[in-house]
Formats: sequence, C-alpha cells, structure tokens
Amino acid sequence: MRFRELSETRRRQLRYGALAAAVVLLAAGLIILTHYTANAPASSDAGRPPTSTSTASTAPGAPPTGQAAVSASSDEPAIISAQQRDEAVGLIAAARRQASAGNFTEAEASLKKADAAFPQMPEIEQARADIERLKTPQGSFAAQLERARLAVEHNDAATAEAALAEASRTKPDAPEIAEMRGALQAAKEKAAQRETRIADALSRMRQAVSKHDFAAADSALNEAERIDLQDPLVRRARGELARARGAQQNSQN
Repeated sequence: MRFRELSETRRRQLRYGALAAAVVLLAAGLIILTHYTANAPASSDAGRPPTSTSTASTAPGAPPTGQAAVSASSDEPAIISAQQRDEAVGLIAAARRQASAGNFTEAEASLKKADAAFPQMPEIEQARADIERLKTPQGSFAAQLERARLAVEHNDAATAEAALAEASRTKPDAPEIAEMRGALQAAKEKAAQRETRIADALSRMRQAVSKHDFAAADSALNEAERIDLQDPLVRRARGELARARGAQQNSQN
C-alpha cells in the first residue's frame, strides 16, 4: 500500500517537473524572439532613418522631394495640366490666324507663349513649320486662296475680297484667282436673292399682323425662317410677331 502511494506521488512530481520545464523553455523562447525582433533591421522604407537628401528637403527654402522632385527632374517630362494644354492650343490657333494675315512677328510671339505653356508640344513645331512656308510666295498664295474659299462658303464677301487681293499681289494672272472671283460673284448673287426672298416674306408677315391674321403671319415668318433661320432680320421678326400677338390678346381681355 505504501509502495503504491509512493509511486503515485513520484509520478505527480515528475509531471509537475516536466510542466515547469516546458513553461521555462517557452518563456526563454519568447524573450529571445523579442530581443531579435527589436534589433533586426527594418524591411520597409518606413523604418529606415531619413537620408541626408530628405533631411535637407525639410529645411526652409529647400526644393521639394518625392513626386514633385521626380516631376522636376530633367530626365522626366513635365506634368502638363488640361488648362495649360488648352492655353497652348489657343495660342497656336492665334499664331496661325496672325500668320495668315501676314503678321509673322505676332505669330512667332504667340508660338513662344505656347511653348512656355506646353514645352515641346508637337503641334507648336508643326505650326511653326507651316508658318515658315507661308513666308514663301507659293505658300502665301495657297493660304490666301484657302482663306478666300472659306470666306465664300460662309458668305463673308469682305474677307474673301481681302484674301483675293493679297493673292493677286503674288500671282496676279493666276487662273485660280479668276475662278475664285467667279465663285465669289455667284455667292453674292445667291445672297442677294436670299435677302430679297426674306424681305418679301417679312413684308407679308407684317401685312398679316396689321389685319390681325396671325395664322397668315406665322406662315410668312416660317417661310422666312426656312430660308435663313439665323438671319438677324428673321430673328427680330419672331419677337415682333410675339409682341403683336400678346398685345392682341391683352386688348381682348
């Protein structure tokens, strides 16, 4: 009986001893792991000490670092905003108009401003090359003919006449000038016929208004609008008819 009790006690002591040893080993492992982690070098950039470059950038007046420094590098293209692009495009268009009118000094000034807004923009060099060709007699002649053609298409007789006069200074006997003058004359005659038809329709509209026949007035004005809706006389007539109809309604009330 005593032997069994002694054996049981011995077995308990052995189990407790093994458990205590395991706890000690676990604690020692945690201490070693904590010490190693604290002394190990950081694996990310966030744990690195600031370099001399980043430290200097915090000083007043120092150049920007990070993304701004990359953008400012001569090896990287500058970041161009949409506003800068729009500004450059507008200046290029202005330079082309100025060159077409013979103002080459102003055109070059506009291109320089565009270059400042958007450095190395391909369209700037293309415009500069085109303007250089305009300075030649052949280039100037072609440009003025194109200017006259566009003016004729938009019923701008004054601009067409000016362009043809400039082209005549370079090649006064060129058949293209005679052809364009014929097109201009035809456009003038067509415009005169259009104006006559509009005037007739508006006259009939006003006669109908004087008789309080607003249905006939509407019909005449619609005819004028079909001829040229954007004509200033037609647009004013629409307001005139609306006022007359409103006055008639007020008098009836």
